[in-house]
Amino acid sequence: MKEVRKAASDRMKLSNLYQAPGHLVRRLQQIAVGIFLEELKEFDVTPVQYAALIAISDCPGLDQKSVASQIAVDRSTIGTLLKVLEARQLITRITPKKDKRTKTLFINEKGERLLQGTLDHTRRVEKRILAPLNTRERKEFMALLGRLVQSNNKFSRVPLNPVTRND
Repeated sequence: MKEVRKAASDRMKLSNLYQAPGHLVRRLQQIAVGIFLEELKEFDVTPVQYAALIAISDCPGLDQKSVASQIAVDRSTIGTLLKVLEARQLITRITPKKDKRTKTLFINEKGERLLQGTLDHTRRVEKRILAPLNTRERKEFMALLGRLVQSNNKFSRVPLNPVTRND
């Protein structure tokens, strides 16, 4: 069988890939996870588990589906993730008397201690990720990144659907 190669101008090259927005966003996410895991290794928590703990702490009594919606995680992932957090005694799942089909989620004292103990670590994560940028660039990057995420949220397989709170 003869190998067919398109003209160089008709195909994507690695040099194009390395500059493609989707590829760069994916790479930055990999880097951010790597830094997060390194900085928080003593806490044995993943970024998604951490996000779930924050959501449960900030909005006690949410159900599993709502937590998934708050942190933009699919339903199959959130179920496994919550089992892990419950097994580690970081959260409690309670079945309300009015609706036996759902479970409401509450953070335990151990979970709150974990969140409090990680504050300096998560600040270091953010600092390390943004370290190559100066102060002005950091603000601009975060504003642009936020705009990109918010504007494209509807295209996600799991859109973020934050709860509006009146604090």
